[in-house]
Amino acid sequence: MGGQTGETKMAKLLTDISLAPVASSFRPDPLAIAERDRREELRDQQSLTAAFFGDPLPGLSALDRRRNSERTH
Repeated sequence: MGGQTGETKMAKLLTDISLAPVASSFRPDPLAIAERDRREELRDQQSLTAAFFGDPLPGLSALDRRRNSERTH
């Protein structure tokens, strides 16, 4: 889903904003930024149909979490 003309990405927007001087109390947690970036990378693996219908990102569905928890037990 990327590379379309006129498309604005929130990750890029937030990165550009973070260059402006901002009080430290308003800066997002670095872990939140890392999670945002990880989810953005997962969006590249999502099909257009899945994105349109609101399917969870790959690896983040309830079924995926259940499978992962069964493997660890």
